[in-house]
Amino acid sequence: MIQWDYPPRCLSPHVSPSRSHCESLTWNAPPREEEESRPVRWTCDCTPISYELCQEGDRMFIRRTERRQGRRLVVESDRWPAPEASGMWNALLGGLVR
Repeated sequence: MIQWDYPPRCLSPHVSPSRSHCESLTWNAPPREEEESRPVRWTCDCTPISYELCQEGDRMFIRRTERRQGRRLVVESDRWPAPEASGMWNALLGGLVR
């Protein structure tokens, strides 16, 4: 007999609530002609806003997707070297940047 776990457990991390000293990231429209990028980490998409850490050549960036009323709004952070991008990703998950 299969027992289902309700509510289902999420397999991806969730972003912590913004802290009082949270810094703002600069969000930009995705470039029209972009290099091919691939997500390497992501947050759970069980909430209206989800994030992906993406690799594009030797640079990385964070993609933010907001789903509202059947529409998707996608914006992207600046591009950084991998060590800086990993730090920003961890700060995002910890509620230190948005």
